[in-house]
Amino acid sequence: MNHPLHDSHRNKAVELIEYELTTFIRRAVYIDQSEHKIGTLERATYLLLRQLMEYGPTRVKTLADMFLLDISTVSRQTAALETKGLIRRLSDPSDGRVSLFEISELGKKLLLKDKKMRVARYCEMLGSWTDEEQGKFGELLVRLNKTYIEG
Repeated sequence: MNHPLHDSHRNKAVELIEYELTTFIRRAVYIDQSEHKIGTLERATYLLLRQLMEYGPTRVKTLADMFLLDISTVSRQTAALETKGLIRRLSDPSDGRVSLFEISELGKKLLLKDKKMRVARYCEMLGSWTDEEQGKFGELLVRLNKTYIEG
């Protein structure tokens, strides 16, 4: 059984986390839509290309599951990226009726350029943090993302 003081302290910590994450997300969206935007790729494009670069050729359904989006939304996004030459469609060797998408050379080039700028921005923002603090924060963000998806 939890002690009431422990629960109160825990609730305050969770309230702080909720508020700070909400504020961070709002600021990130603002910057992404302003003249201070980092890079040239839209956020959705950047994330999709990062996913394809990381995991290789992927089905639309798998991408939709990874981002918790409808298949129709991801289908529209992949169609737009294919038209721009940032990704290409392949036939799935395990099921010829299904398409896989992989990042193109142009997509890799643009992604790596944007990623470099984004990483430089975060290096600047986190410059006063120790390596240990940065590592721990990264681990906790990974854990938060997994928990968020797994419910």
